[in-house]
Amino acid sequence: MLENIKRNFKKKELKGLALDAYFVSEKLAERTLADKGFVYGYKKKRSDGIPTDKFATLMNIGGPTLVLHIGEKADGQGLEMQGKVDKRLGKVYERSEMQIREKPHEVFIRLEWVHDLMDIKEFIDEVYEKRR
Repeated sequence: MLENIKRNFKKKELKGLALDAYFVSEKLAERTLADKGFVYGYKKKRSDGIPTDKFATLMNIGGPTLVLHIGEKADGQGLEMQGKVDKRLGKVYERSEMQIREKPHEVFIRLEWVHDLMDIKEFIDEVYEKRR
């Protein structure tokens, strides 16, 4: 299944769908559709069956964007991981002042900048594994 997901991720119009398939089939995540706009949220299912807080969100912020949620707002792990993602992709996601102030626990990834799922898989896996 992962090979099929990786192959379809390379098609611009299927990136979001390929990520959705990865989250739901490979990570066994619970998908929710937000009331506001066309936004999908993904929660990890704990061993007791109770979902965690979101570890990822697919949304449109000036184009299809994956938002990873890591740690707590106060610890700023998202800002640290953002630097690693930007370096890997060779592009810098320019955060707004609000995103810096209110979202230091989030990582923003423009899907148009990602050519291969493997470029961001380690970051997805890390936020998934850390979510309790």
